[in-house]
Amino acid sequence: MAGIAPLLTAYLILVGLILGSFINLAADRLPRRESLMRPRSHCRSCGRQLNAVDLLPVLGYMLRGGRCATCRSPIGAFSPVVELTAGACMALAIAWLGLWPGAVIGLGLVALWGLAVTGLAMRRRLAA
Repeated sequence: MAGIAPLLTAYLILVGLILGSFINLAADRLPRRESLMRPRSHCRSCGRQLNAVDLLPVLGYMLRGGRCATCRSPIGAFSPVVELTAGACMALAIAWLGLWPGAVIGLGLVALWGLAVTGLAMRRRLAA
């Protein structure tokens, strides 16, 4: 089990980053009362569907220079911050509590982070 622990830890941190990407999607679409499922993720400026590179948490943002690959419209620095924070929630919980208790607590922390980010987005939309 000890040999697989680093792989599981890396996998769980990746899950945290991917959930951070979904948090970005929810915070973007829910305030505008759009579906979380359809249409597929796309650039809000030019409508281009995002591909696998674009959807990589944090790395996609860095590879594209924080801009859409087609229209070069800026994405905004908040997106990778949300993803990194979700991954960090998972990593810190695992580092502090160990693999399995940390994974459960990490998922809880990511869920709370998602509620906070999405709630703030909804509140900002209502204030506008």
